[in-house]
Amino acid sequence: MSIKSHLKNLTRHSLVYTISTFIQRTLGLVMMPIYTSEKFLASKADYGDLSLFYAFTAFMVVLYLYGMDSAFMRYYFLGKHKRHDIYKTAFLGVSANALVLSAIIFFSAPYFAEIIFSSADYSFPIQISAAILFLDTFSNLPYLILRVEEKSTHFSVIKIVRFLIELGLNILFVVYYKMGFIGVLYANIIAAFINVIILLPYQVSYLKGSWNSGAFKQLAYFGIPLIPNGIAYLIVEVSDKLLMNHLLGKELLGLYSANYKFGTILVMLVMAFRTAWQPFFLKIAEKKEAKEVYSRVLTYFTLVGVIIVILVSYLIEYLVQIPLPGGITLLGKEYWPGTSIIPIILTSYLFYGLYVNFTVGIYIKKKSHLMIIFTGLAALVNVGSNLYLMPAYGIMGAAFATFLSYFVMAVTIFIANNKIYPIKYDYSRILFLLGFLAVMLVIFYYFQPQIWSRIILLGSTPIIFWATGFFKRSEIDTVKSLIKMR
Repeated sequence: MSIKSHLKNLTRHSLVYTISTFIQRTLGLVMMPIYTSEKFLASKADYGDLSLFYAFTAFMVVLYLYGMDSAFMRYYFLGKHKRHDIYKTAFLGVSANALVLSAIIFFSAPYFAEIIFSSADYSFPIQISAAILFLDTFSNLPYLILRVEEKSTHFSVIKIVRFLIELGLNILFVVYYKMGFIGVLYANIIAAFINVIILLPYQVSYLKGSWNSGAFKQLAYFGIPLIPNGIAYLIVEVSDKLLMNHLLGKELLGLYSANYKFGTILVMLVMAFRTAWQPFFLKIAEKKEAKEVYSRVLTYFTLVGVIIVILVSYLIEYLVQIPLPGGITLLGKEYWPGTSIIPIILTSYLFYGLYVNFTVGIYIKKKSHLMIIFTGLAALVNVGSNLYLMPAYGIMGAAFATFLSYFVMAVTIFIANNKIYPIKYDYSRILFLLGFLAVMLVIFYYFQPQIWSRIILLGSTPIIFWATGFFKRSEIDTVKSLIKMR
């Protein structure tokens, strides 16, 4: 298969995953006018509670899966064991672990509530989270089947169905019944249960496999070293919220979290790309053109990511003020002062996307034990910089701490990947893109241009790319041929 064919295949699956990821991730954005309206969630502190709940569940997912998802993906393509046996073994191992963890969380809810929410009164949300985490465990593995079989359309349709169910239930419980924070939890648990039922048919044949002790040892050997890595990554992802609750209070946490949600727009691209990327690069790893494909993918990913960061950064301040029916806006007016963090959060996730690109060598060379070095350093940077910057600079300090963490992750894994699996990347174009982004952000923060100046700057971007010869002749010809085909 040619390089162009490989890229076309990756792009096709990534686009499908992008659509589903975009729709799924827009739940928080679609509900944002409601979540940030005092008509439905009484205060920014209530939104702070919601963000703490999501931070806790995101953190616990790492312990529930204990690296078995990545291990399954790795050994599925090796062919050392029957694929159905690999799945059955991973499924039973993860299920037993999920049962034990959910029981511990459920019956120890007051202790977890005190740690997460600073009050044992939140025991019920913790118990709900135990049930949601248990149900979601039985969804995570079937989704892996769809990924390795490259059934991106099935994957996306099911994700969209869950989104629609959760959206409808959110509107029912939060808007109609005005149940606030608890209503969001009910919507989550019902949607999680329905999702498990929908995915059952896809794993029936795989569950006919047999338990294989040898396979479990290999899966565990690959997956368990990823647990500290996953925990360290989650520290990077959620420690700012947990620390902010104690250092700045729930009101500022609510302000920060609501605007942070807009900053994660780029996560939609990164997560969709990651979903297609891992099975893709493992599948073509033995091809002679593999490294050239990986190099081009990084260039194109960086290009798309930089454009998204610039576009959203320059327009979000006006987009959040869009009036909606019912006298509400896209983002509640009392949350507008926090929009200044959004460009920093967007840039942070661009570097997370670069980190995902650089995982190639780690997986191909089976060096998963190194991951903790990259995420561990980032976690230390995150906690340290949050403790230093947050009291002095508030939510801007927390946002910058997030950027520093993802920057460290990307740089350290790049250095390691370059030693164990060197790839000749197009450094000149990548550095140009990152430099251009830096200039645009300096203009944004230092000069604070008005709307028409921003539009002119955005409109000049493609002209600058063309004038500097960023695009190669072969790439221009390919785009022209695609346009003619249409």
